[in-house]
Amino acid sequence: MPLNSLSMNKTDLTAVIVLSFNKRYDILECLGSIFNLEYDNYEIIVVDNGSTDGSPEAVKSRYPQVHLLESKKNLGVAGGRNLGIKYVSENLNCNYILFLDDDVIIDKKALGEMISSFYSNKNIGIVAPKCFLSAMPGIIGYAGGLSVNLFTGKIADIGGGKKDNGQFDKSAFISSSGGLCLVSRSLFNEIGLYDENFNPYGWEDVDFSLRAVRKGYRIYYNHKAVVFHKGGKIGRGKGLTDYEFSKSRNYFYLIRKHANFFQRLTIGSILPFRILSIVLKQLARKEFKTLTSQLGGFLSLLNKRPET
Repeated sequence: MPLNSLSMNKTDLTAVIVLSFNKRYDILECLGSIFNLEYDNYEIIVVDNGSTDGSPEAVKSRYPQVHLLESKKNLGVAGGRNLGIKYVSENLNCNYILFLDDDVIIDKKALGEMISSFYSNKNIGIVAPKCFLSAMPGIIGYAGGLSVNLFTGKIADIGGGKKDNGQFDKSAFISSSGGLCLVSRSLFNEIGLYDENFNPYGWEDVDFSLRAVRKGYRIYYNHKAVVFHKGGKIGRGKGLTDYEFSKSRNYFYLIRKHANFFQRLTIGSILPFRILSIVLKQLARKEFKTLTSQLGGFLSLLNKRPET
């Protein structure tokens, strides 16, 4: 179906959920890019995760038409998104939900391109864009999302850190979307909301993608849909200690939740070498706090069982 037909189709109303936390300037710039979209059939929901820098007041002042949900505390990524999803379910009759971070600039054609993808295959449940790193022009954050191998335990950004020479200018089905994606609203009826056991952040998008695939849905990378991420960094950057703790804990939670017995065996045979490699790299960089946080995250999960 042509894009100009889609843009005026009221059944394709899209809810745009933007998670915001202490980035007043960035959230205003993000909202400005959304209001510049060529596809204009949308409602914006900003979920403020307990900001203390005046972000909610700035949003109210600059964009009073936005649906602003203010949480008194930081609900984490999964918790914040779920708050937005519940609000959408109760107040908006939309077909799709677009998830953005507050430090993202979305290209004016991106939403229309992503929506058009749903018409190419009835089994598509999630559509993901090409994400560039704002601080490094021409460098890819990820092309759609992540590759996931449950036999080796390797999860990596597709194209992460590579210069864009057109090598990812081909749309394709992928293993997992990243956090910036368009989701069919009906998918939530099938698999539920984001798993808040992944709070505050780390791998909740992979978990959601794997659950969708398990239900027979597919994840599609549309290379014509482009976003720019200020916070994205190669290799996730030099992480803060709480982020590294959560990411490490949630990685093992993810594996325990999704890998079968045989996959756990193969991961277990490879994991010691991978951990050794990571430890040596962290020591060489003198990132002792990061290493300690990652170890603490792993140890925190040893006596916990994943929910199903």
